[in-house]
Amino acid sequence: MADLGVWEYKSNIERLDVMSDKNTMRVALRTGILQFRIPLLASFLDVFCYQYSMVDRMNREAWREVWKAWGNIPNNHRPPTPASIDYLIFRLGKIACRPNKRFCPPEKRVTEKKLESLIPQDRLIFKSDGYCIFSEVCSLEKKILNAPNSISIEGRTGWKSGKTNEGGGGGISS
Repeated sequence: MADLGVWEYKSNIERLDVMSDKNTMRVALRTGILQFRIPLLASFLDVFCYQYSMVDRMNREAWREVWKAWGNIPNNHRPPTPASIDYLIFRLGKIACRPNKRFCPPEKRVTEKKLESLIPQDRLIFKSDGYCIFSEVCSLEKKILNAPNSISIEGRTGWKSGKTNEGGGGGISS
């Protein structure tokens, strides 16, 4: 709303965070902005969502630090709040850095047809070579990492929908 001029903030602008969800968490884990010493548990073992809450908080803090560092770059075009980079990060996780389909070397490039089907803002998440804008940042061992799921929504996470891949996070490992 601040970016659209609906709200005007005079103080505490740095307290507006990137919204934490599975897409922004996945991008943070894969780029290495967010790192853990131990693998994330399967969500069914995190009955009270302690792990999810911790990852959620750390994700918001990590993206805020990215925003702060962005401000130290000479002649930067940093958005007015950390939350202002939310759309880019969310869409990147939704389109280019999905759990089982990524647009980064050696995975694959986005096709011209796919690129044309995207709205203009979403085209910004791909470089001219067709790879994700973060493709050079993500290391091979981190490209598989997935965000944890919260199991607090009754009935929405079952044995099949909770299944994860080798990147962990997700639901149950099988």
